[in-house]
Parts: sequence; structure tokens; C-alpha cells
Amino acid sequence: MVEWNRHRIERPYRAGEGGKANHAGLSATLLRLIREEPLHDRTILDVGCGSGRLTLTLAKEVGRIIGIDRANEVIEQARQHAAALRLDHVTFHCLDAEVIDYRDLGPISLVVANLCMSDEILRRAAAVLSPGDAIAFAAFHVDQWKESGRISQYAYGEGHVETALSEAGFEPVYLGVEREVLSFAAPDEGLTYLEGSGLSAKWKADGRRQGFVTYLQGSGREFTVRARVIIKARRR
Repeated sequence: MVEWNRHRIERPYRAGEGGKANHAGLSATLLRLIREEPLHDRTILDVGCGSGRLTLTLAKEVGRIIGIDRANEVIEQARQHAAALRLDHVTFHCLDAEVIDYRDLGPISLVVANLCMSDEILRRAAAVLSPGDAIAFAAFHVDQWKESGRISQYAYGEGHVETALSEAGFEPVYLGVEREVLSFAAPDEGLTYLEGSGLSAKWKADGRRQGFVTYLQGSGREFTVRARVIIKARRR
């Protein structure tokens, strides 16, 4: 049985730090897990590729890589990046990862994803992969921004992801949770961080800002700025 690897970074808020929070950064652990595979002769599918951050990071190491995302704007950006780098073996398609049959994209031997995962995506990945082939992904953990009082519908807890993997036909190779937690000396520091993070307007519109303010006005002095599940599993 694969045990969970849990890593937590705690640090105090520093006045003036940041700019907009980088919530979609690539996990070094995820990259390591992907690079453990023999990439040079593989065709890789990057699900929810966005503007191509993960796709292009791996591009020079792989035989062929396909990125899909349902947002046409970011797919066009990804195509421009690939063209500028003259990466003929990299292709991007505007497709909904929860709707299409991945087998229509041709043989795929590795599926990867950064912050785009659902039970439906796992099922569709399992359908295209052969026994022994891998999926490696990072997804939001339920602790992400929990201090706002709301949990993302796309977030996974440990039990949920284990069940979803098993039901889709995957056997875990690596199970990890990575957290980064800021501590505040006073409520004002928390609000200052929120204003500089780029989240405030969206959170005000959907009610999370008030939830965070209420938390800070009580005894809350921490904020989970990043929480991820990092997973690698093989098709049974």
C-alpha cells in the first residue's frame, strides 16, 4: 500500500511581498514524477494545458506532446509559444477534457495535468492508456484557501482521490500533499496580502472575501496559499 507523503511549509507574512499570487505554478515533485518516465519515445497528453506552461516545459524531452484545453484564447497563446520555439512535435487543440474521447487523439502513453482534474478526466485517461501506462497530475487539495469558508468544486481530499483512482482503474505509485501556509501577526496583514494577491475582486463577488474577513476578525491568523495533491498512478 502506498503511503501519503505530506509536506507543509509555514512562513510569516512579509510586508510588501508578492504581487499577484502564482497559484498555477508547477510542482517540482510533479515534474520529477513525470521525468521518471521514458519520455523521449512517448506521446504525452497534457489535459487542461492552458497557455502551455507544463506542455512547453516538457517539450524538449518528449517524442510528441498534445495539449488540450476548452478555452480557445489560451490555446491560441500556447500555439504562438510553440511556433516561436519551432516545436513541430507539439500540438494544441481546443477541446473539452470532460467530453472528448482521448483515443481520438491517437495512441497516448502518458497523461499529465496541472490543476485540471476530475473523476471524469480520470475515467477518460484510463480509457486511452494501456496497462502499465501512467498518469501524473497536480490538483487542488481541499485545504486550498479553506480560510475563505469555501472549498473548490475541483478540489480533492486524500480519500476522494484514492477512491477516484481505484474506480477509474489506476494503481497509485505516489500520493502526496503539498501545503504552503502564511501566518499573520494581525488581521490587517491578511487583508493586505489578499489585496495584493489578485484574488480580492473575485472573492468579493462570490462571497469568499467576507468569509476570509470574518475568519481574520476572529482568531484566524493563517492562510493556506497553496495546497495540492500530487499524484502518479499506473493503469491496471
